[in-house]
Order: sequence, then structure tokens, then C-alpha cells
Amino acid sequence: MRPIADVAIGMDPPVSKPLCIYCPAEAKAGMLALVMLVALIPCAAAFAQQAPDVAAAERSEPVAGDTPATIRLHDKVGAPPWLLLSGSQRTRYEGLRNQFRPLLAKHDQALALRTLFTLGLNLGPVSIVGELQDSRAYLTDADSGVSTIVINALEPLQAYVNLQLENTFTTGDVFKLRGGLQTMDLGSRRLVARNRFRNTIQNYAGLTADWQAASGMRLFTFAVLPVRVEPSNLERADLLDNRILLDRAGFDLTFWGAFINRPLPLDWQLETYFFGLNENDSGKTVSRNRQLFTPGLRVFRAARPGHWDADIEGVLQFGSRRPVLNPNAGDADVRAHFFHAAVGYTFASRWSPRVSAELDYASGDDPATPGRYERFDTLFGPRRTDFGPTDIYGPLGRENIISAGVRAGLRPGPRVDGYLSWRANWLANTGDFFARTGLRDPNSQSGQFAGHQVELRSRLWLVPDSLRWELGSAVFLQGAFMRNAPNATGNGNPVFFYTGLELFF
Repeated sequence: MRPIADVAIGMDPPVSKPLCIYCPAEAKAGMLALVMLVALIPCAAAFAQQAPDVAAAERSEPVAGDTPATIRLHDKVGAPPWLLLSGSQRTRYEGLRNQFRPLLAKHDQALALRTLFTLGLNLGPVSIVGELQDSRAYLTDADSGVSTIVINALEPLQAYVNLQLENTFTTGDVFKLRGGLQTMDLGSRRLVARNRFRNTIQNYAGLTADWQAASGMRLFTFAVLPVRVEPSNLERADLLDNRILLDRAGFDLTFWGAFINRPLPLDWQLETYFFGLNENDSGKTVSRNRQLFTPGLRVFRAARPGHWDADIEGVLQFGSRRPVLNPNAGDADVRAHFFHAAVGYTFASRWSPRVSAELDYASGDDPATPGRYERFDTLFGPRRTDFGPTDIYGPLGRENIISAGVRAGLRPGPRVDGYLSWRANWLANTGDFFARTGLRDPNSQSGQFAGHQVELRSRLWLVPDSLRWELGSAVFLQGAFMRNAPNATGNGNPVFFYTGLELFF
């Protein structure tokens, strides 16, 4: 039986103990991929020249544009224009009644604190950026569900040098080459993103190249080492004590790929991408030995008043990996897939009401095919946008799930917004773990329906662009599987609540 810690326990994505640095052939190939991917840029530039000539919008990016509410000091206190300073502090209380994960306390809570501080120097075409992250949790117990998605005390989040050139390949284009410790946001953010709701933020060490044409076309390539949090989830005492220990990255885990976005007629956009993940054992730690290749395609139209919008994304995943965390286990062939579809309409009225219908499918592993692994791996993608709050909650994710629902949102004014959503959820394969719950019935005798999730969220700017209050709740009404799985907790319907204040400075 696959261990629960390999698929759930609140990890987003599951994170193992940081490994030692070494460089197998697969990792070298992944890092060398950047050279080949960057070579695609002139080809894409030539292709973009054939596109309609669209007036280039202002695309200059603040030196610390990865952080919200960026404030240039010289605009406020007369500091030099090459200096930039920004940051935020968020304090959020989270409470969970009726824990759904096995082997944890029936009720859970956390006071989650996240502080970000960014200092940047803009020296013409060259920018230097440093950002610190301090993510901590209090009011927790030894049997709490907090993990490295909540806690990562005092760590460098970004430390990079960025080179920005204009009119490099085509008139009006912008080319950026960035090296060092950095975060990434790509496309729908379902596979690669800078976390927003989650208390900790995923970062990477390596190289990225970003080319944007005046036509709106974009090519982004990368070859990086994902940073893994230390202390890890396996070192519970140190983690719960918010121990400060430097995170690590090594060539035993490499991530590389290319992402292309191209505008289409009638405000539609097309995204295509290919990601590679190479993971290997170190001398001290056994890994899942993932050698994953993930191509995807997305077509979407953004929401705007008085119009229909849509978002359709399909992803395949193939390669190999160990089905269990056992050094003696052989690799299984990976054959997994994920699909998302949503359609919505925004009314052209005062409160900008929007309604949408959503459908998600992520494959699950079938115990009847031991030589094949079919559970989708969401790589480094957050779950909050599609599946609700995470941190000490987060039962839903892009693994072994069929999820359909509706969402209704309002924006009464520039300072307030909110939405209500409902989702019905099933197991894609009744013999695999359901999503991120850690619940499984290998004999497929507990049913397929997992239950309904109802979520409510509201946000209010108490001080515009400076102080925001957020309030949210989610209730999971358990179906037959959640009640009858062999390792079900029997605690009843999980109820999650959170409230928080975030200060931007």
C-alpha cells in the first residue's frame, strides 16, 4: 500500500527531506535544456513578425514586480529612482473542526504569520533583487496538520540578477534573462506559480529567459533547481518549533521547460507548454525517483463585463517513477492526465456579478495495473483558485478526482469582492487515495462519491492598496467514500474557517 505521507498530509506538492547535491545524467540533461530552449526564441520572434501589428503596451516591470503593492521610495520620500523597497505582513487565524486526515487531532488550528520584504536596485538594463520570506505558525500541537506549506522561518526567497533588453529580436519586444534564486508564475498557475493563499512560497535556483513580442506573444524558458524546505515534514519537532534552518536545492531534483502564449482573434489566447522534472536518490534520502514529462495546452478568454469567458486546459503526463518510497521498488511507467474546463458570464451591472460552471478531472492510480502509475502529479501548482483553501485544510487537489461545480462572485466596489462556490467530488479511481485526504480503499468497496464542498470568501480593503481584510470558510459534506473508507476518521463533516489581515508597504 502506498504510504499516506507520499500523497497527502497537507503537502502542496508533497515535499521530502532536502537531498544532497550531486549531478546524475538526467539532471545534466535537464539543465542543458535551457540552452536548447533559449534557442527557440529567434524562431518564435520570426513567427511573431507575421502576427498583426499591435501597438506595444507599457511592459516595463518593477524590479521587484513579484511582490504586491510595490512602492518606489523616491515617489514617497524622495529616495533615488534606482532604489525600490516593498513588503507585506499577513496574520491569519485558521481553524479546522472534524479533521478528515487520519492519525491527526480531531480539531486543529494555526496562527499563520507571513512576512515578505524586498529590496531592489534598478541599474538600467540590469536589476538586482533580494527578497526575504518569514513564514511561521503558532497555536499548533504535535498532531496538527501543519507542514512545510505553512512553516518556513526566515529564508531568502529571491536573490537574482535580471538583464532586460528591448528591441532584441523584433521591434518593440522585451527580452529578460534572470539568474539566481527566484519565483515563477506561468499561465493558469495550475502547474507552476508563486503561491498566494499558501503561507509559504515555492522558489527555485537557476536560469529563466522571458521574451515578449509587441504582438503579445510570449516565450518563457527555464532550467532550475526547486528549493525544498528544511526542516522537512519528517522533522516534526523542529518544524513545529519554527526552527530557522537554511533551505536547500540540489541536482537530485531539476525542473525545466518552455511555455508559449499567443493571442488569438476575439480576445482568445492560446498557451502551450512542456515541462520536465528529474528526481533521483541522494546518499541519505530515498526519493520517488520521478522522471516526468508534462505537455499541456490551454485556450481561454478572460472575464470582462457583458461577455462570456471560458478556460479549457488539458495536460498529459508520462515518464516513470517509484509507486512507493522504497529504494528496492522498481519504477512504474507513468500514464496520467488532467483536464479543466470552465465557462462563465460577467454581467455589465453595478456590482459586476459573475457566474460560472467548472469541471476538473485528474487521473488516479489503478491497483489492478501495478506496472503503471496513473496518479497525476500537479508539480508546483497551487490548488486554492480551483479547489478552495489549503494550509491546514485543503482536501481537494489535482489527483484522483472528478469535481464539478458552480461559482457566483460579486464586486460591489473597488474595495470589496467575494464569491460563493459549490463543488461535488468523486474519485476518478476507487482504489487510489482520494485527492489530498490521505483516505484510501484499495479494495474499491467504499463507493465513488466523496462529498460536496461549499466555500465562501470575502475581501475588503480597509485602507486602499495598503491594508486588506479577508474572511473565508469551507464545509465538506461527506459522501459515502469519506465516511466508509477503511482509514476514515469518523469525525464528521470537516468545517474550516479563517480570517486574516494583510499589510502592504
